Amino acid sequence: YGVEFWPLELYKLTLAPPEASLARRVAFVTGAASGIGRAIAERLAAEGAHVVVADVDLDGARVVADAITGRFGLARALAVACDVTQETGVAGAVAATVEAYGGIDILVSNAGIAPSGSVSSMPLAMWQRSFDINATGHFLVTRECLRVMEAQGTGGSIVYITTKNTMAPGKDFAAYSAAKAAQAQLARVVAMEAGTHGIRVNMINPDAVFRNSTLWAPDVRRARALAHGIDETNLEDFYRKRNLLRVTIDPDDVAEATWWLASDRSLKSTGTVITVDGGVPAAFPR
Repeated sequence: YGVEFWPLELYKLTLAPPEASLARRVAFVTGAASGIGRAIAERLAAEGAHVVVADVDLDGARVVADAITGRFGLARALAVACDVTQETGVAGAVAATVEAYGGIDILVSNAGIAPSGSVSSMPLAMWQRSFDINATGHFLVTRECLRVMEAQGTGGSIVYITTKNTMAPGKDFAAYSAAKAAQAQLARVVAMEAGTHGIRVNMINPDAVFRNSTLWAPDVRRARALAHGIDETNLEDFYRKRNLLRVTIDPDDVAEATWWLASDRSLKSTGTVITVDGGVPAAFPR
């Protein structure tokens, strides 16, 4: 018995590979059926997390969850319907998460839309819709997840996917820029309130992330090209050339920053902003 038992124990203690950085943690990611949200869900899963793929598009969320479980194993992902504008729906999605996995350790509040139009021509409905999703939606998701995290008493990490526009708003982008600025202020207040519970709260400001994005719908592309006075076919190149590094920002770039903020690598950082925009001087945090 001793001969057989000790090598196994020795393997577990000294030779087994170390746990992944997010092993045994549960991540709730909104807007995770496509674009930035999907890349984040997949990145966190690759680091060992159990991931809840929350999206108003349940079929799309299921595709992402199936891809994660196919790659990393059964029960590693759960798809839930989550319209962030609906209080009862958000509460139900969080309750389903707790029922499936027992709690929440990481919240990535990412869901958003990007309505475009001048202030003088903007319908009230456009303004209100932007605030419903880009501001109130983050409040509702935060409130429900925060209640779970505080009750657990084990700390946690909240990451808000904000935008370069919180620092440098764009022409014909008032509804989006103002609502996202409200999201950023919410994040700062949550950081102040949650710190005593060991919960870290940080933001990521991306810019012009086109790949696999439903946010950059054809009408949004047309409107932003018009606002910048360029041909729509040159829009992505325009955004690439305006940043200091002359780079294209992809969902995976945002996912990498999100993983760092979600993990213990950033254990002593809260209330901060990481820019993932290639360097836009007008949007420097300081």
